[in-house]
Amino acid sequence: MVKVIFPQADSSKHELQNFLKKYKIKFSVFASVDELLDLIQENKKLIFETEKEYKKELKNQSSLSTTSVALSSKTPSSTLGSKTSSYGSKSLESPFKKKMELKKLNALGGSGDAHGQMNTDKIVYHQKTQKKLNLASKIVNNTIYVFVSSTFKDMCGERDHLIKNIFPSLNVKAKSKNLQIVPIDLRWGLTKEETTVKGQIELCLRQIDKCQLMVTMLGQRFGWIPQEYKYLEDDVQDDSTTKWLQSIPQGQSITSIEVQYALSKSHEKHSIALLRDSEFQTKVPLLHQNSFHSESDQCAQGVQDLKNILIGHSSCPVMENYPCRYTGVDKEGNPLTGQLELFGQYVFDQIWNVIELEFPNPIQSLESMEQENLYHRTYLDVKATDYFARESIQKKLSDHVFDKTSIDKIGIIYGEPGSGKSSSLAFLTKTLQKNPNVLVLYHFIGCSIKSTDVTNLLYRLTCQLVDGLSLKNIELTDNHEKLRILFGDLLKKGSNNKKVLIVLDGLDELQNTNQAYQMEWLPESPDIGKNIFILMSCDHGKSCWDYIHLRQQIPQTFYLTPLEMQERQLIASKTLEIYSKKLEQKLMDRLISKTHSKFPLFIKLACEELRVSGSFDKLSSFIAKIPDTIDALIISMITRLEQDLGKDLIKKTLCFIATSRFGLLETELIDLLKEKNKPPVPFSVWAPLLHSIDSLLRHNTGSNILTFFHSEINKVIIKKYLPIEKSQIVVQNQMADFYWKQADPEGQKTWLGNQMKSFIELPYHLLKAKRWDLIATILQDLSFIEMKFKNGLGRDLIDNYLSAIAEILAPSLTGERWTGYNFSSVVSVEDFYAFIQYQQHHLLKYPHITAQQAFNLPDDSVCHNVSQKALDSKKLPMIKWINKLQISDFVIQTLAGHEDFVRCSLYKEDGSLIASCSDDKSIRIWNGETGQLVRVFPKGVHTDKVTNLQWRGNTVVTVGRDKKVILWDEFGKVIHQFTGHTQAVWGVSVSPDHKRIVSASWDQTAIVWDVGTQQKVTSLSGHKNKLSACAYSRNGKFIATGCWGGNVIIWDSVNFKQVATVSVSSSTILYMQFSNDEKYLSVSSVDTMTHIIKCANWTKIQSLEGHTEAVISSRFSNDSKFLVSCSDDKTVRIYETQEWTQVSVMTGHSGRIISAAFHPSNSKRRVITCATDKFIKIWDPKLGYAYLNQAHQGHKKSVKFLHYDKSTDRLFSVSDDKTIKVWKEFSRNDLLVEAQTIPLPVEKLSFIDSNTIITISETKTKCIKLFSDDSHQISTITDEFAHSSNVPSFAVSPKDPTLIAFINKGNLVLANTSDVSKETRRYPLAFILVHCEFHSSGEYIACTNNLGFVIFKRNSNNDGKWPVLTSIIVNDPNSSALTPHAFVTNTQHNKSDSVITTGMAWGQNYFALGTSDGYVHVYDIKRCFYLVNKFKAHEFALHGMAFSPNDKYLFTGSLDKQSILWDVENNFKNVSVFPLASISTSNIVFYKDIHDQLSIVISDYTGKIHNLKLLNVTE
Repeated sequence: MVKVIFPQADSSKHELQNFLKKYKIKFSVFASVDELLDLIQENKKLIFETEKEYKKELKNQSSLSTTSVALSSKTPSSTLGSKTSSYGSKSLESPFKKKMELKKLNALGGSGDAHGQMNTDKIVYHQKTQKKLNLASKIVNNTIYVFVSSTFKDMCGERDHLIKNIFPSLNVKAKSKNLQIVPIDLRWGLTKEETTVKGQIELCLRQIDKCQLMVTMLGQRFGWIPQEYKYLEDDVQDDSTTKWLQSIPQGQSITSIEVQYALSKSHEKHSIALLRDSEFQTKVPLLHQNSFHSESDQCAQGVQDLKNILIGHSSCPVMENYPCRYTGVDKEGNPLTGQLELFGQYVFDQIWNVIELEFPNPIQSLESMEQENLYHRTYLDVKATDYFARESIQKKLSDHVFDKTSIDKIGIIYGEPGSGKSSSLAFLTKTLQKNPNVLVLYHFIGCSIKSTDVTNLLYRLTCQLVDGLSLKNIELTDNHEKLRILFGDLLKKGSNNKKVLIVLDGLDELQNTNQAYQMEWLPESPDIGKNIFILMSCDHGKSCWDYIHLRQQIPQTFYLTPLEMQERQLIASKTLEIYSKKLEQKLMDRLISKTHSKFPLFIKLACEELRVSGSFDKLSSFIAKIPDTIDALIISMITRLEQDLGKDLIKKTLCFIATSRFGLLETELIDLLKEKNKPPVPFSVWAPLLHSIDSLLRHNTGSNILTFFHSEINKVIIKKYLPIEKSQIVVQNQMADFYWKQADPEGQKTWLGNQMKSFIELPYHLLKAKRWDLIATILQDLSFIEMKFKNGLGRDLIDNYLSAIAEILAPSLTGERWTGYNFSSVVSVEDFYAFIQYQQHHLLKYPHITAQQAFNLPDDSVCHNVSQKALDSKKLPMIKWINKLQISDFVIQTLAGHEDFVRCSLYKEDGSLIASCSDDKSIRIWNGETGQLVRVFPKGVHTDKVTNLQWRGNTVVTVGRDKKVILWDEFGKVIHQFTGHTQAVWGVSVSPDHKRIVSASWDQTAIVWDVGTQQKVTSLSGHKNKLSACAYSRNGKFIATGCWGGNVIIWDSVNFKQVATVSVSSSTILYMQFSNDEKYLSVSSVDTMTHIIKCANWTKIQSLEGHTEAVISSRFSNDSKFLVSCSDDKTVRIYETQEWTQVSVMTGHSGRIISAAFHPSNSKRRVITCATDKFIKIWDPKLGYAYLNQAHQGHKKSVKFLHYDKSTDRLFSVSDDKTIKVWKEFSRNDLLVEAQTIPLPVEKLSFIDSNTIITISETKTKCIKLFSDDSHQISTITDEFAHSSNVPSFAVSPKDPTLIAFINKGNLVLANTSDVSKETRRYPLAFILVHCEFHSSGEYIACTNNLGFVIFKRNSNNDGKWPVLTSIIVNDPNSSALTPHAFVTNTQHNKSDSVITTGMAWGQNYFALGTSDGYVHVYDIKRCFYLVNKFKAHEFALHGMAFSPNDKYLFTGSLDKQSILWDVENNFKNVSVFPLASISTSNIVFYKDIHDQLSIVISDYTGKIHNLKLLNVTE
């Protein structure tokens, strides 16, 4: 009888299609589920006949082949027995099929039939119904642990086969589920001696506890039977594992105990069992038969009973009598089994069935922020648990939030290490979380890798604040400066509905990136709004402590006083009570009288020692020996561990954990402890080790990470074992080598490791190990850089470069310490850093274009040369930018000396000197010609960072966060100190006659000072927000002030009345300057733009785009012809002021650039900048080359249309600058060579013949003909055939140049090019068309409007008619082939949907449409414009599209400043990206040049034309 399992009605379409494929039943890929089910019913008879034939064929095959086919589910009907079967489709077939099918050719003799083939007749499969246990909610880090249980001596072959073959194959397949499978193989077993060690059996069972799956393998051996069970805790009765073990009668083997324990947990873990065929051992040589025979009759009965338990269990599938063969012995003399393919196949199938059952869909990894929140939640729970006493400090902290008499909204808790700062804040947080009227936000610095980054802190708290207060229309960003401002704005607005408490623990553990220690990211108390409160913890005397106490309003402080005796006793009693322990009062008094028992940390450690090592009869002497201090107690604990487990093992273990930044996974620590050419640490050593150090570890971190629960433990371990730098370097080298192997498992610098942590930690440990050679290597390796970005570690990579450059350039670093590498490599590392920091926003989106972007750099750059080698070796498709700017080095001098951020650097009016100021509170004077340091002004005058300066003839004015305005002579003598501001001063300007100074402050005022009288003249107080900028006009008549709200106020400098108010932005204004010709005022803003205000009428006329982050300053050249700006994006940009076009972009700083200014001499055109990298740089912007060559690679304004004429090798471009340009020998020249400029305002042009083009006029709204003579120079312009009405679009047929189609009054009109005013056809539709294009065959016309498109097709009889073929509404899921009237009936639908069509492109076989939501819709022309693909191509609207000549590629451009090359034949795979520095327009032309090379020309909104060639591609 043939049995076929047919698919059910709830089967997926994919499953039904696979079923039909198995029986070779033809079906349509477009058939619905119901149609496929009907097709199966219709072919039932055929399916049964196929099965009968198949069964008959199986009987004629060898037994091995038969079993192989059966197990690999080659029988079609077996695939649908369960939805979770791993053989439902070809892609899920086992990797062992081929091996199994080859066995009949490779039979080697042994158990089996006379031909040496495996005997499978005895195999019995005990299939069980496995229940779903919801493992998805229980696993950690997407990892499934599988416990492998068996007797040891007779199962070496099976274990090896699983570890070396099955589990690696499972892991390959598990990638499709985003899972990792880790086998727990206690292959060194528990020996007779080890089972007598206290707690070993329980430790083994606890390994089973953490596993989700158990694989049991049994032969004829029962395994070692311990005479007694040594319990881990003899006097603890509430431990479930211990209680279970106590219930097991004596006489059970270790294997039997493991199996029964796992089966008792069947409600939380799956089990699989495999029982070996007993006939196997008859073929084993006599010498080794004892290794496979049962130990005794009693053991034989025991193993049979155990097999019966497994077979009889309701949820454990069993493979009984699996075949194998004796194959010899291993190096240690252990007998081995082989030919285990059937055995391995069964394990593979059953584990995969479990995975399919538990994880039917790929497991969704936690988003980065969700994972981060999990770390903080679990840390909060750990710290808040077991918190006792300290009621007084809890009351004080609670009163800080609820008591209206609180002196400040910001509070800081401090105390000695171990006093309980973190626990106190955690307990308060948990308490207030229960109050519905309080929103508690918390951040525990140090609980995760990202938690120490101040940008991550701001982003996380801002997200929680937005969600918690249900704030709308808040645009989040990961830019630090924008986040700092946004976070401050949100705190200032406050909360009307509930109180908000922000808890920040461990400020002193912040990384000092973005000057985190200076606490500028945290608003001051007066800037915090209603119902907002902040509580922080910090160690006294740290940098962040000092800076926060420099504030105008010092935060309220809460000191954690030493514990009172009563509190000490309560904490000790409650801690011991957890372990069912109790001390007599006399002993308790001794314990709490210890010197450091005043700290909770000491009591916790001491109680842990008592629990682990103290015995009842020796408690008194044990307590007496407990040291008095925390450090000594930790040393004592470590000494005990050394005595128990060996000094070397404990030292390595503790040092590895201590030197890791954020802890180690168990698997990482085991690998680190493994010695070269030796097996891993055996379980009998590892389990006791892990248990012994448990008292020092942090628990329940949500990630199985081993890390010490307190930073003091780290410090003591480093001090004890690694007291000198050399010893630390040894351990750091081991850590670096370990993470290098993880990141590059192949050892070929391919960087194919799948552990993100290895890419985070490798650079850190290389720096700590002072391996400058290797850190320089990886930071110049484009493959490594690409993997960092693929793992979302772009910002981390930037920090790697900063740290490396800072270390390498440190004054203490000598040539001898630069091990194995030349100092010239420092320059290369800086070059790569400049490349990365400039391109990071592109590489974060598209990591695979890392080498491509480096290739786009000038040909003489280091990055370009490295990328060319990489791309040539891989032979990957790439874009060569032909007419790119070939300038790679603008920097001519770097000045170093400041010890912190440099805020401003300016030339003196005659250029002889340079003045600079810094966050290091110093002012320096440099020689303007040589760059040599001339002098440093006396320190101590400014008591906080110096924020700005201005030359005033031979004197200098400086301002700072200390609220001071100071006038110096150029020799460093203070002339006068002006006081009057109440908050930090950030802006300063000097009147042209040098008589007055104006300063702008965060106190919302600008003060005008008289230098002669040294008095305040007036205070300008019209702003309602902080001021950061002010400027005197060059004629001295006006003063401009700018605030955080984005408003500029113009004041009369005589009567100080407001002349005008200009709102330039909603973002903070950071700097302003008037041009020398008095025409313009430049305003630098956080919104990434420099805004230009026209002084004649005080109106904004331009917003200069280009920067991607906040513009910090912008200044005019002395002749007002150029403007230079600098930004947080670490670029310097120069614009010419006639058309406001960008003429130069320069990179070179490794930090945010704060100030940029021109040299006062117009002839030199130098630029001076300073940045957060502590350097001042002097640049030659090479404006002559850039302006005359690069700026002329296009038009002065946006390019509207491009056309390439291959016959004459000319490019035609139409622009908003009201010109048509002709570029000659286009494909022969690297740079564009202009042949002719025609002053004509048109929108588009098209060729009628080789000498005639036709255009649309922009202003006259008519069609115009231009005639060209044989020299290809435009000689005549005529308009006698002009059309009288508006024509937004037209197209000339590529096959019939006499036929022109154009849009008129929303209708499609056809005419003859000889006289376009005479229509031959008009197709009035009930909707308005806006654009039209012919297909290259001339057979179709596509017309678009906002809704979609209409296709007109020429009649086959050539009667001149073009009926509508189809019309599509792209944003209507039900629209596929509609009548033209569908646009009318669905108009209402479009009104509620903002998605509109924005671009289109014809291919030979495809038609593509782009929409405002960034999607590309691709239609098959031959299938009547059937939608074959729709994919998200860009973040914003598409504004240009083009197919390559043979439809191999599609190139798209968008407002997101990206142009992307897609592989059409490879399901529109992203091949490469050409990121523009500005917004792409709808101009992309694919063409083959005169050398028949595939090329692309595109243009951007600035007017630039980019000529690109595709390399390593074929069409």
